Amino acid sequence: MSTLFLVDRSAFRCAVLWLVWFSLPIVHVAAEELVKVSPVRQLVTDAAKDQDDLCFWVHPTDPMQSTIITSDKSANFVFVYDLDGKVIQQIAVTKPGNIDIRQGVKLDGKPADVVVVNQRDDGFKLRVFRVDPESRQLLPLDTGNVTTGPNYGGCMYHSRSGKLYFLCTSSAGTVEQHELTGDGKGGVTGTRVRSWALGKCEGAVADDETGTFYIAEEARGIWKVGAEPDSHTPGELVAEVGERHGLTGDLEGMAIYRYAKEQACLLVSDQGSNRFVAFDLKPPHRRLGEFTVDGVRSTDGIDVLATPLGSSFPEGIFACHTDVGRRAVQVSSLAAIRQRLNLSGKAQ
Repeated sequence: MSTLFLVDRSAFRCAVLWLVWFSLPIVHVAAEELVKVSPVRQLVTDAAKDQDDLCFWVHPTDPMQSTIITSDKSANFVFVYDLDGKVIQQIAVTKPGNIDIRQGVKLDGKPADVVVVNQRDDGFKLRVFRVDPESRQLLPLDTGNVTTGPNYGGCMYHSRSGKLYFLCTSSAGTVEQHELTGDGKGGVTGTRVRSWALGKCEGAVADDETGTFYIAEEARGIWKVGAEPDSHTPGELVAEVGERHGLTGDLEGMAIYRYAKEQACLLVSDQGSNRFVAFDLKPPHRRLGEFTVDGVRSTDGIDVLATPLGSSFPEGIFACHTDVGRRAVQVSSLAAIRQRLNLSGKAQ
């Protein structure tokens, strides 16, 4: 009888544990429910080693002639690819970090499509370029004169006032905002307008429409702060690492995806779990879902372009870094991501 009692008690404990386990709130999507997206194309070249971040340039008249610009921190190059994956240009930059673009900004009263990448070594600075629409190549605007404090990553912000900024993040946690202006000679100059302290952070993105920065503090969560220089810092922690928001930690790349009129989400690379997590851009920034890209792990930089680019990318593209193999940039259909996240509507 005692043996039977022990067996029954053990079975009872298993049953209780089973009930408790399955009654807990689900934070991570079950493996069989986790949506996966297959990359359509890989961007890699013989000179590439670790293309850590990227951005998109949209051609003014023919979107199919748009380009993908990548930053390779190990090869010390910035690469420009066409949408077929052919390298158009490679430019030497010492340990480039995060790269970003704003099109149609004005420098000294003249419109320009401006690309900025932070330089992490051989003197901390911002390297600034403009895109030549005919050749689709990058032309330098700086002379190594736009210096910063220690930088790690960051993003651009184009204010409604017309002013252009770059936000520098750092491994030490210091955040700096620099204003970029024309120097009156066809180049640029930079001025630091504010700084504040966070934990270690690299990834960031700016919502130009609302004047807001989103900054990924790697071990703590996502910060939301006003992007104008007189805004209060450090802002609000809107999504914390942990079960509440379903973030494992080591937060990296960030991008904003506008998938319908007045609807957008914030995408973040949760490197600790090899996933991409989506949050509603509107308060209270509820979690919308997550997805993975086949063969992609330990992602740093990501970006989204919600512009139709032919049959392979009918609603635009999503691209990301991967820490696997030759670390080719993986490019996926944005339509597939929208469908798998059950995001209604199309970008306007």
